[in-house]
Amino acid sequence: MKTQGTDYAISIVLIQQLLEKLLGDEIVVRTQLPIQLGDAEPKPSIAVVMPDVLRYADRHPIASEIYLLIQIADNTVKNDCEIQGKIYARSQIDDFWVLDISERQLHVFREPSDDGYDSQMILSEDATVALSAFSTCTFCVREMLQPVATQ
Repeated sequence: MKTQGTDYAISIVLIQQLLEKLLGDEIVVRTQLPIQLGDAEPKPSIAVVMPDVLRYADRHPIASEIYLLIQIADNTVKNDCEIQGKIYARSQIDDFWVLDISERQLHVFREPSDDGYDSQMILSEDATVALSAFSTCTFCVREMLQPVATQ
């Protein structure tokens, strides 16, 4: 397993804090924990799922309980978008994001089908985004990224 860099770690914490601040008790944010998709148990960077945490005391969240999956990537963007994207689309995950920390952009995948996602957007760090399940909750992509160091 590849060692996680500080940019990856910072993004995980920033996203978790941001979503919990904006959505509070309406969600549970799970970081690097399994979800249940058929016989597979992938571990996305972040899974935003239905509350409450004790709902998952004897099992992992299933597709119908997942609001959003986020994969944080630096050199795995192509794999995350293509391979993971197809797996999540086939499982009918409505909202899948890949945060490219190297390029500082967000790949947003929606409208799942058996062939992949029918809607795909790439947002710059200056763009705003909302979860499909919580369309009034918007924030800037930059809020999920480690600030750029100034010299």
